[in-house]
Amino acid sequence: MNKQDDYQTSWNNDEVHVSVPFSAAGVGTTVIITSKFTGKMILLDVGDGALRDLLSASANYGFVNEIDLIAISHGHFDHVGGLHSLLGFMRMMKRTNPLNIVIPAQCKEALGIIQGFREYYRETLPFKIWYHESSHGSGFDTDFFKVKSYGVEHYSLENASIDENEVLEPALGFRVQVGETTVAYTGDTRMCPGAELVVSDADFALIEATYQDSPGTERQVHLSRAEAQKLGTLAKEFTLIHMIPKSD
Repeated sequence: MNKQDDYQTSWNNDEVHVSVPFSAAGVGTTVIITSKFTGKMILLDVGDGALRDLLSASANYGFVNEIDLIAISHGHFDHVGGLHSLLGFMRMMKRTNPLNIVIPAQCKEALGIIQGFREYYRETLPFKIWYHESSHGSGFDTDFFKVKSYGVEHYSLENASIDENEVLEPALGFRVQVGETTVAYTGDTRMCPGAELVVSDADFALIEATYQDSPGTERQVHLSRAEAQKLGTLAKEFTLIHMIPKSD
């Protein structure tokens, strides 16, 4: 892999700070959206290293009480692999505020982590963990963030049927509204109507661009850089994330 800066990006306006401390396909992706008015945060995906990245970005451990909501785009390890560590750290730091987690309906990986954690630590868990299974068009609002979910098309090998028919991973893209600002996040997707709805007219869009070039005749799993850039023209501003890591 190359230097860490190649996998980071950020964006600001008067209302929000958007930080991607790390995003690489098959490794980990985490997006942090912070309200400049309240200091509250929403996390979009918590891939491997999410806790380490949050600790690096924070002056003290109090950030665990500022995470208002977590939204998981799908169940692949590079998007949900850091959830257990983050929940464990919240428990250790004695967070008391309930935590809401939005997940795609029937996302077995996220359900397994959340339900397993709640069951194992139910006698010593100082805060409630609520999960909300979301689908295309679903909304979830807190006092600080408004989240709209859109179904996107992401194929996964583990969902392939015996006859090799295409079965899509439960996957979502999100639009997050903070004040008058809308931040869009595609999650993992190929070009599809849902991805266009996620990005359209957003103030800032984070778009996956896993492939340098289109895989051509292979099954379409992710966006190519050209496809991602085309999708980005639907937003006011955008950046590309989730590229395949560079290697020597």
